[in-house]
Amino acid sequence: MDIPAALLYTILSSVAEMAMEPAPDPLILNEPAGLARALPDEARTGVMQPPTGDGFLIIDGQQWRLAPTAQIRSRQNLIVMPMQVQSPVEVVYLPNASGAIHRVWMLTPSESSAPRPR
Repeated sequence: MDIPAALLYTILSSVAEMAMEPAPDPLILNEPAGLARALPDEARTGVMQPPTGDGFLIIDGQQWRLAPTAQIRSRQNLIVMPMQVQSPVEVVYLPNASGAIHRVWMLTPSESSAPRPR
C-alpha cells in the first residue's frame, strides 16, 4: 500500500512545524481557570526565597520565623510543604500576632500583575 507523496509531505511538515514551536510557559499552563482567589487586603507582597528547612523564610531579604501552623498555598491554591518551593516566587503573606509567618499564597502571573490595596 503506497502512501501518496502529498499526504506524506503534509504529515512530515506538520510534525516538523510542531517540533519547531517553542514550549508553552508552564506558569500560564498551571494557572487555574476557575474563580479568582480572595487574598486578604491586609496581606503583604514580596518575593520568597526557597526555604532552607530551618524553620525560617526569607521574603524580600528579611528573615521571618515560620509559625508551627503555617500554610503555604501553591498557585493552584493547594497546600504545599515548604521544601516543595524550589525557586524564588512572588507571594502574598500574613504574619501572626507574634510576628511569625502563618499564611503564604504563591501568586499566579495574573494575580501578581493585578493592583493590590495598600
